[in-house]
Amino acid sequence: MKDFPSRQPVDVSAAGTTETIGNTAHRIFIIAVCLGGLVLYGLTCAPGVVWQDSGIFQYRVWRGDLEGVIGLPLAHPWYILLARLFAFLPLGEFAYRVNLFSAVCGAMTLALAAHLLRSLTGQYTAAACGVILLGVSHTFWTHSVVAEVYTLYALCLVAELCLVERFLTKRRFGWLLAAAIVNGLDLSNHLMAILHWPAYLGLMIWAVRTKRLNLAQFFMLPAAVLLGSTPYLWLICRRLYAGAALVETLREALVGPPHRADIVLTHSFPFARQTIRAAQYFLLNFPTPLLLLAPVGLWAAWRCTTQRWFALVGGAMFAVGFVFAYRYLVPDQYVFYFPCYILTACFVAIGIARFRGLTSGASRRWTCIALAAMPALIYEIAPPLLRARNITFGVSRELHYRDTYAYFLRPRKNGDDGAGRFLREALELAAPDGAVMADSTILNPLIYVRDVEGVHTGVAIGVPANVAPLPPVVLATPEDWRPFVERGKAFALTEARFMSKWVGENYDFEPVGKIYLLREKRASPPEHDTP
Repeated sequence: MKDFPSRQPVDVSAAGTTETIGNTAHRIFIIAVCLGGLVLYGLTCAPGVVWQDSGIFQYRVWRGDLEGVIGLPLAHPWYILLARLFAFLPLGEFAYRVNLFSAVCGAMTLALAAHLLRSLTGQYTAAACGVILLGVSHTFWTHSVVAEVYTLYALCLVAELCLVERFLTKRRFGWLLAAAIVNGLDLSNHLMAILHWPAYLGLMIWAVRTKRLNLAQFFMLPAAVLLGSTPYLWLICRRLYAGAALVETLREALVGPPHRADIVLTHSFPFARQTIRAAQYFLLNFPTPLLLLAPVGLWAAWRCTTQRWFALVGGAMFAVGFVFAYRYLVPDQYVFYFPCYILTACFVAIGIARFRGLTSGASRRWTCIALAAMPALIYEIAPPLLRARNITFGVSRELHYRDTYAYFLRPRKNGDDGAGRFLREALELAAPDGAVMADSTILNPLIYVRDVEGVHTGVAIGVPANVAPLPPVVLATPEDWRPFVERGKAFALTEARFMSKWVGENYDFEPVGKIYLLREKRASPPEHDTP
């Protein structure tokens, strides 16, 4: 890879570079990155229904369910709308199409990152390394091959940064206005977009003080965010129109229902454990020596007048995102560092450009690119190595047709049809008129297999669930389950320890194939005093 000379950037007082978007080599670079991302994620995309939350999105996209049943912050209406439109394409079965939408968003994110990093660094090699590092990072790659909202979030985040760069370079208000609209759309996809607001506020204050914005334009930007947030605002207004209380609805829209709001707003957390976990998450995503260049890149961006805006805006987004994720005590905490992973890859690219010796010759350039791609190799070799040494990583649960080490350590999901295989077999055992219950990891894809694929639609499914399944359903009470238990047609798809407490207290679990038949608890024999 050769670094072509670019026009020397001028000092525009903390603005971006003057990289020409219409440059042929620049366009070819962006297109090549996009195609490379499509190939990588298309070939490694999950072929069908997926465990856990992905089953929720696949089912809701199929039904066109914009709000869901688990609270406004988890509605993600912008994602549901776009994924549903994409799923009309004749590209295999429905679940695969929803997975593939994430792949397209991931590839487009890499293309925009390629443009941004080439504009910032003036180097193709540095930009390519940053793009590769992001593209094969564990969390980004994983969420680019399953049905999830995070690659759409990433696409909007990088688009916002590109638009801010154009605003600072061209000094045209329209670019910043477009960034605000994109932020609103991103908010309708995921509330993490709110974490960008402190960076925008600082930028807006600076722009007013330096006369790049007037007061009318300053107040137009929040209005633009609201305009972009229309899909989410529509859900809020619909809830209010149905009679919901204003204060409670707005509070839920920002921080979730009461049980979730306590987690979102918590300020009490185990400092040492959270620090160790944060370090583990970043090492999992960037197991390469290039990670050490991220702070160098931040420092170099601050020292360069044409990159300082990125140090300030990107650094602020990183800091706010990191603080939020650091004290957010949820099982999938790692994913809430998503904006930090994206910005880390960008700062690494700037760090590579800072040390021009790293890319001064062909061998050094390819070595740098190889180090950026090194995580992909580590993800491949880690599962057998850890399994051979019986090293665990916090996941002790085993599911049928799921290799725990490979599933959690390898981002790629090509050929992973374990969820569909197991659930079709489970429904076959419960058919024709049985009832099945499961925890959320299994329940979400179970509902998809029964309702969307039409596998034994007469089998009742235990509710509540994270989605609203079609009938027949069975409420989570002993009284509602009693007829099925008495007929020997009540089944659980997982062990008692993963089920609600009342299930283990009322029933014995008898293995039947790969699932469990529920039987009334046998009464303990009375204790007799020894004479």
